[in-house]
Amino acid sequence: MPATTFPGPIRVSPNRRYFVDANGRPFFWLGDTAWPFFVSYSPEAADRHLVNRAAKGFSVIQCVLAWGDPIPPNLAGTPPRANYHGEPPWKQTPAEPNPAFFNYVETLLRRAAELGLVLAVLPTWGFHVNDSRVFDPQNGYAYGEWLGRRFKDAPNLIWVNGGDREPADCADTWRAIARGLRAGDGGSHLISYHPCGFFSSSYYFHNEDWLDFNMIQTWSAWPAVYQAVSADRALDPPKPVVHAEGAYEDGPEYPLGPITPLVVRRQAWWAVMAGGFPTYGQNQMWRMEPGWQGALDSPGAFHMGMLRQIIGHFPWWEMIPDQTLFNEGTSCGRTLNAAMRTPDRRLALLYLSSQCHAYVRVDRIAARKARATWINPATGEHQAGGEYLTGNATGATFARWTSEWFSVPAHWEDALLMLEGI
Repeated sequence: MPATTFPGPIRVSPNRRYFVDANGRPFFWLGDTAWPFFVSYSPEAADRHLVNRAAKGFSVIQCVLAWGDPIPPNLAGTPPRANYHGEPPWKQTPAEPNPAFFNYVETLLRRAAELGLVLAVLPTWGFHVNDSRVFDPQNGYAYGEWLGRRFKDAPNLIWVNGGDREPADCADTWRAIARGLRAGDGGSHLISYHPCGFFSSSYYFHNEDWLDFNMIQTWSAWPAVYQAVSADRALDPPKPVVHAEGAYEDGPEYPLGPITPLVVRRQAWWAVMAGGFPTYGQNQMWRMEPGWQGALDSPGAFHMGMLRQIIGHFPWWEMIPDQTLFNEGTSCGRTLNAAMRTPDRRLALLYLSSQCHAYVRVDRIAARKARATWINPATGEHQAGGEYLTGNATGATFARWTSEWFSVPAHWEDALLMLEGI
């Protein structure tokens, strides 16, 4: 795949907390889930999806090569689906990849690169490893090694092992796929693992040399996003953390529903505030239900684009999660409030996830005064929030502990509070 203008491949930062492009610039992962992208989308639909997501500010599309998840008992031997052109990903076994299938994959990678998008690609959905047992360590390694060589020069590719499954008794096969990928591309691309349920890749593979960053799926446990990301961020050695799959907007199957645009925003902002990266999903769109293309413009998708715009005004790659900014009012569960700040304490950002009050430690801002600004996460609207003495730089030996009450502006469902030292 010849070079393009896309500044890739994406790497892990020197401090191993975030991603950078080939020029060393911080890369913000704002993911979208289009699992059957290579198989079920027509070329026109695929292009429309990429253009739409690029325009909204998404940076990563998560998608699968060998797609298919049949309903039991129709499991054993079920082959992966052929793509829109009738080409399957392999012939008889995964050790015999079908070049025609992957020529189309390259076409879509090129188009994504033109639009500034990275494709986070799963070599196979978990069904073909854990359920149908088409894969074993031998053909898994061969398939991974072939893929690694085939796409070694793609600048906008990240490999994602796994596929909505726990490794269980197939861990050796998953390892073989990952090691094949690494052998084939010589380390050109990052590799992670996509788990199932309320689990993280760190539970199984955190210390493996091929796992470059962690992925978390929370499914319906969306109130636990912050805690899940925080737990992985605290691990040693440090690795970037992606909340790769949560509750899908408008999804009907979640016990903790309905999944409204507000819930979509909460999941995403909690991931960011905990020091990780968010991924969005829309139920009708990823399932390709009738009228699915209209769901590309659902409210939650626009709100994710707004998140990208807002966070782009901050040095997010430097910011540190810090719940001590709250004196009172962190709340918990579905209405958790969260905060982060810069290392020099000149800037802080607090996400208030409901219509609420919070007693905030303005003395945490390392300046004599703090200027407060409200930002609406849904619209980007700004409102002045006043200026406050922090109790710092008074000439006294010790700073004075100073807190102020803040209330989410009327008629906003949630809010961001920015505090700047002045």
